[in-house]
Amino acid sequence: MKLKPGDPNFIGEIRMKNLLFILLLLVITGAYGQQTKVENNVLYKSVSLPKDDARFLALKRIAQKYLPQFIDSLQKHGRDTEGYRFVVKSDFVEGSNHEHMWSEVIGYSNGIFRAIFIDSPFTLKNIKLGDKISINQADVEDWAVHDLRTKKITGEFSEKYLNTKQ
Repeated sequence: MKLKPGDPNFIGEIRMKNLLFILLLLVITGAYGQQTKVENNVLYKSVSLPKDDARFLALKRIAQKYLPQFIDSLQKHGRDTEGYRFVVKSDFVEGSNHEHMWSEVIGYSNGIFRAIFIDSPFTLKNIKLGDKISINQADVEDWAVHDLRTKKITGEFSEKYLNTKQ
């Protein structure tokens, strides 16, 4: 039986899928970073960039330019959770601390993505794995569509660049 949002075991299933996805993402893209930690048997690494990093900002503009492609794919395949995974990266802020992290998109309407947070913050305390969040379309810094059947990934505009910052 397929679980749906609202079912008691849905969040547990999402967490397990998220852990496996993050591990897969680290293996596929190569982990990057200056900070590292292990949480729930998953290795997390981060990278620090200047706020005005020209290359990262250019890649964010490219991700924004092609965001309609992401939204079209989400509208076509978003209900197929066995075949597709839709994730966006955005900036999370707490005081003067910023962390750019991934969330899994579960819906979209009127310029707002409904999502479940799937990353692991290093310094932020106001968000945790599994939190339901809303992300403004304009705040998306990167995105990815994972075709789980073909293993094809579309998007991930900043990942190669961030991997060079190890």
